[in-house]
Amino acid sequence: MREKARILIVDDTPFNVKVLNDLLQTDYDIYAANNGREALDIVSRIKPNLILLDVMMPEMDGYEVCRRLKADENTAAIPVLFVTAKIEVEDETKGLELGAVDYITKPVSPSIVRARVKNHLNLRRYQEHLEEMVDEKTRLLRSGYVETVHRLVLASEFKDEDTGSHIRRVSYYTRELAQCMGLGREFAENIFYASPMHDIGKVAIPDAILLKDGPLNAEEWQIMQSHTTIGAKILAGSVSPYLRMAVDIALCHHERWDGKGYPQGLKGENIPLTARIMHITDQYDALRSQSPYKPAFDHRKTVAIITEGDGRTMPEHFDPDVLAAFKKSLDIFQDIYAEE
Repeated sequence: MREKARILIVDDTPFNVKVLNDLLQTDYDIYAANNGREALDIVSRIKPNLILLDVMMPEMDGYEVCRRLKADENTAAIPVLFVTAKIEVEDETKGLELGAVDYITKPVSPSIVRARVKNHLNLRRYQEHLEEMVDEKTRLLRSGYVETVHRLVLASEFKDEDTGSHIRRVSYYTRELAQCMGLGREFAENIFYASPMHDIGKVAIPDAILLKDGPLNAEEWQIMQSHTTIGAKILAGSVSPYLRMAVDIALCHHERWDGKGYPQGLKGENIPLTARIMHITDQYDALRSQSPYKPAFDHRKTVAIITEGDGRTMPEHFDPDVLAAFKKSLDIFQDIYAEE
C-alpha cells in the first residue's frame, strides 16, 4: 500500500487551515503552520510532498517563504501552490516567477483544490520516477567510464610497477587542490578520475627508454616527451567527461607557467587549468619517489624545492593560484603519500 503523501498547509487564519484540512485529510497526511518561520521549520523536519501556501501573512509573507524554499537545494523541488485572496494578474505572475507550480484563489472551490493537489502530486511522482531512471542511467554510465579509466591505467602499470601507486596518489592530490581552490564538486570528481591517465602515452614508449637506469640522451629524451601527444591521441574523441578532461591533462601536464615546458611551450592561462593542477601534483610525487636520476626526497625537502626552487624545479614553473592551494594542502599531501 502506497504511503500517504504529506501536505503542509501554511496560513495565518485558523479557519482557512481548517477548510483545507477538512478537504484533504481523508487522502493525505496533513501538517499545518500559521506563519512563514514555522512553515520553514516544519519543512526542514518532514519534507512534505506538497505545500499549500498563503501569500498575505505577517512578518514573512508567502512570497518570501517560497523564495527561501526554492533557494535551498534540499527543498527546491517541493511543489508550492499559492492559495490566496490576491487575484491580480501581477500577483499570480510574481508567485509563478518565484517557482510556484500553481495559484488557487480564495474562497477556494473544493473540487478545484482536490483536483490540483492530486494532479501536482502525480506530476511530482512522475518527475521523481524520471529522476530515478536518469540517476540509474548516469550511475551505469559513470561506472562504465570509471572502469575504462581503471583498465587504461592498468595498461600503464604493466610497464612499471611503481606507476600503480603514483597514479592512485595523483587522484587524491588533484582532488584536494580542486577542492581547496573552490572549483566545485563536479570538477573535483572529474579530475579525480581523469588525472590517473596523465601518463597513459607511456605505453608507447620503448622499455629501453622508459626503464633506462641512467640519464636519457637527447634523442631518447625527445622520444620520452612524445608520451604527452601520444596520450592525448589515445584519449581523444570520447564523450566521457573523465576522458575529455584527461586529454588536456595528458597533453599539457608538463607545460610550465613560465612557458618553458613541453610539448607546446604554452604559457600562463593558455595552459588548461586541469593540467596546471596536474603539473604540481606530478612534480610533488616525482620528487618524493626514487628514480634512475635521483633518490626519494622527504616531504620537507620536496616542499622546499617546489616553493623555493633548486635550479631544476622553480616556483615560476607553477600557476601561482595552484601553488597557493598546494601550500595550504601540505599536510594532506604528506598524508596521501604516506598512506600509499
